[in-house]
Amino acid sequence: MSLISEKVRYAPKPRFKWQMPPQTFPALSRDEMCDICDSIKDTEIENLKAENKKLKKLVEFLKREVQSLDLKTALTAKAVPVKNIVRELTSTPEGKEAWEKAWKDQFYEWKELVEQGKMSRIKYHRLINGIDQITLAAKLGTAQPNISRLERLGYNVPTKTLKQLTKIFNVKMEDLIGD
Repeated sequence: MSLISEKVRYAPKPRFKWQMPPQTFPALSRDEMCDICDSIKDTEIENLKAENKKLKKLVEFLKREVQSLDLKTALTAKAVPVKNIVRELTSTPEGKEAWEKAWKDQFYEWKELVEQGKMSRIKYHRLINGIDQITLAAKLGTAQPNISRLERLGYNVPTKTLKQLTKIFNVKMEDLIGD
């Protein structure tokens, strides 16, 4: 399907010239007519302001209704496991290629953070192995807050824990502690 650009021309309307029929207000001066027009204009402005106020109240009401419906939907909707979403996404060759490219980009970003000293090597290896902190804590026989502490930059990780991590991540000790 090809898009053909259409030429759109703007034709302004001729300027409106208001001419008052002479028989309508024959005895009014120009100033009196301006006063009448000003009062009509002021009345219209007040009417528009009142209408605007009503519309603003309606918009606020509708926003609250939408939020309420969102909450009701979130509470009653069935959660879809991430594995199902990934399976559906990677069911086509294009999806699989996009998924792999996204992960390569993510790995590269994490590697850069490690090299810049903004991420610990332990966290890096946990992430590239797809392990969350709770699962890693269970494998180490500890609690999740301890994993958070291990992943902090500059934290002195006990040698025993480093040995366990090398087995879990299938890496050398040097990969976890650096040069």
